[in-house]
Amino acid sequence: MKKLFIYSVVVLALVFPVSAQNTTQNTATPQITPVFQGIDQGTRERVREEIKARRDELKSNIKGTRDEFKVNIQERRAELKDLIQGKRETLKEQLQKVKDERKKAAVERIDARLDELNERIANHFSNVLDKLENVLERIASRADKAEEKGLDVAAVRTAIDSALKAIEASRTAVQTQAGKTYTITVSSENNLRVDVGEARQALHSDLVKVREMVKAAHDAVRQAAVILAQIPRVNEAETLPVNDGQNNSNQ
Repeated sequence: MKKLFIYSVVVLALVFPVSAQNTTQNTATPQITPVFQGIDQGTRERVREEIKARRDELKSNIKGTRDEFKVNIQERRAELKDLIQGKRETLKEQLQKVKDERKKAAVERIDARLDELNERIANHFSNVLDKLENVLERIASRADKAEEKGLDVAAVRTAIDSALKAIEASRTAVQTQAGKTYTITVSSENNLRVDVGEARQALHSDLVKVREMVKAAHDAVRQAAVILAQIPRVNEAETLPVNDGQNNSNQ
């Protein structure tokens, strides 16, 4: 029991928090030129609508991908129940060659907890990806505001697209992982430690791979945030009113 607890702690240590990162903002202060300056009213409205449509499309795509992911996870876990049940029946048969009842019970507990641990960490990774998408939405919203004020956000748009692809790849990896189970194949009573260790190592190796995918998504979102923060006067652009290029004068 104690060894299993220690192993669980080690595996859970694979999970990393999504932490805030400090970024250094460019101190250059070029003039902000409103994107609507010198443009007629009809064109201004069209540009605003295009920016809004892009923002709405991003939100819709993120929600759609997230909803589809959750449905797929549920389907995989429903299919997994039969596999796990069959695996445990096979394990009981294999454990007939083990005379020590305490060892039998311990192996069965470990078998069940490997599946529980895999499900728990897959859920955690899923939650991390949800949070990353929320952060990315906020980055995109700030980029929209900066674009309306005439700032060049092309690099941010590219970084956002890269982050979305990294998150999508991570969701695929998490979805695949959620549908896995790990089989303890009993060779002999004297070799139980090795038999159990092989199943543990298989789970550990797979979780490391998924963790790296999620970390890549985390880094991609962070990169988008860094690029946004490095745009000169981006924070000022968020607070300035949109100047349509028409000077107001006192009558």
